[in-house]
Amino acid sequence: MLTKRLVRRWLFLCVLALVSCLWSACGGTTTTSAASTATVSTSPSTNTPSISLQLTGQVKVPGELKLADLQAFPQISVTTNPQSGHGPLGNHTYTGALLYDLVQKAQIVMDASRKNDILRKVVLVTGTDGYSVAVSLGEISPRFAGKKILVAYEEDGKLLPKADGFARLIVPGDTLAGRYVSNIAKIEMKSAGPLPKLASRSPSSSLYVVGLIKTPSSYDQDALKALKTTTVTVQGKDESGKAVSTMYSGVLLSDLLTSAGGMQLNAKAKNDFLRKGIVAIGTDGYSCIVVGGEIEQRFAHTQILVALAENGKPFTNTDGFVRLIVPGDQAQGRFVSNLTELQVVELGP
Repeated sequence: MLTKRLVRRWLFLCVLALVSCLWSACGGTTTTSAASTATVSTSPSTNTPSISLQLTGQVKVPGELKLADLQAFPQISVTTNPQSGHGPLGNHTYTGALLYDLVQKAQIVMDASRKNDILRKVVLVTGTDGYSVAVSLGEISPRFAGKKILVAYEEDGKLLPKADGFARLIVPGDTLAGRYVSNIAKIEMKSAGPLPKLASRSPSSSLYVVGLIKTPSSYDQDALKALKTTTVTVQGKDESGKAVSTMYSGVLLSDLLTSAGGMQLNAKAKNDFLRKGIVAIGTDGYSCIVVGGEIEQRFAHTQILVALAENGKPFTNTDGFVRLIVPGDQAQGRFVSNLTELQVVELGP
């Protein structure tokens, strides 16, 4: 005889399968290969050289920025040598303003009732040809990953080549240059979908992968243990400020999404996974977002982990049976305890 728990899980999976079918019937796609989108574009126009950009979205001070405006921000330089689909782009030094400085200047709209609401925010950067990519605030906030992602206006000490417009997004650490958006026309601040309902913290016992995923699924501890195990070591500090290393083991977020069939992608949109996000939600409603470019092996390839154990021991009830771990996040705001849901969402237009 089926237990009540198994019956509930069976019913849940039936509902998810029905939702997936309805999505497809309404025109949704179930393409799952990032590589299949790498050379296809749905750009509405040619890549016209940009001369200004719009800073817009969930900010209090939207506006237009031109070259002189970018040059007024503190100058930061980075040297990169990413790959393109045709090979290395070469070693170049770019100078510009930090993307984080721009959105801070525009005053991000925050929800004061939500802890670390900044970690639910993303920046969508769009070129004049309509090509767009997402960057999470967790990536660029100095309190967290603190990446020096630039809105660059110089290459090797000179203004950008005309083909790149007056401003280009530069993402150090990305192996491929898919997020190096030339001819920036718009920088838009966005939130990661509807806010989860706040609740009392309770230990998680199931993890649901839903949203724009080919096979919406639920996982318990045994199901996660059956997947490939990865171990990551996170450097941090204890309460006294002493450096400590913590070893976490579990399933890479990218591997977990693959086990659920992969993201639903538009095969006609170039690098569509770079406009997708994964919202992590705890049982108490705490949430944050990770973007596709952070976990994709060909890009930042951060080993974001759905962890089952810390230093070889299962988590206590305080953390639930599984916890999201984001190496590099210094303040650990994206270390979501009592993880109960991963929701793949659309971030693009």
